[in-house]
Amino acid sequence: MRSMLEEGGEEPVVTFPDDYPNSVRHFLLIGFLGMFIGAIVFFYMGISRKVNTITHVLTFFIAAVAACAYYAMWAGLGVEYKTTDTTPRVIFWARYLDWIVTTPLILVDLALLSRADTPTIISLVGNDVLMVICGLIGALTVAPYKYMWWVAGLIFFIVVIIQLLQRLNNAEGYGGDALKGLSWLTIICWIVYPIVWIVGSEGTGALGLSQEVGIITITDLIAKIGFGFYLLANVDSPEAESVPLNQSSQQYV
Repeated sequence: MRSMLEEGGEEPVVTFPDDYPNSVRHFLLIGFLGMFIGAIVFFYMGISRKVNTITHVLTFFIAAVAACAYYAMWAGLGVEYKTTDTTPRVIFWARYLDWIVTTPLILVDLALLSRADTPTIISLVGNDVLMVICGLIGALTVAPYKYMWWVAGLIFFIVVIIQLLQRLNNAEGYGGDALKGLSWLTIICWIVYPIVWIVGSEGTGALGLSQEVGIITITDLIAKIGFGFYLLANVDSPEAESVPLNQSSQQYV
């Protein structure tokens, strides 16, 4: 990141992707290729079936949207050099455009697997969208206000976790062990995001940019591509629409 490290009286002119460290470009490229290949595989898995399913379609879109976001960031789009904070920061706001689309789709996949009712799905998606929006606003805001947005996003995240554990892991047994495994996979991966936010460019800046991008990329690949393969390998009779809704999802937190 040549220009960012320059010292002098004048503010450096930073352009992306030229001023990315090589490791950042490599991680973003790995993210794009992983998501792109995953999208192709998920698309093929769907169309090769006698009847395609909503689960296959959603899983394809999760990978496809993420691939677009990673390609944009690799090409220098969807990234801002934030100079209004205590020290200059690199903010990848394209991540949040990705997450505001893909994370609700992941939750819908889980809800469909558990045959949750419509209010449960709306509640999960709504809290998730608010969580991502809070993270984005915080990323573009300066201290100390940005930390209040981080706390707000964390509250919405906790609500999502509670709903996943109490509503989707239902007494009727819909989804079985696959649902429990996917729910925990999602929760564990998503816990990484607020931690990286607070120590990365959006928060204190204690974590180096290369480490931040590397951790987020690996987590994204597990949370989306790993999730997708695990889900599609464990879907039982996805086209059966006669099974009643999960009554446990009517419980309120």
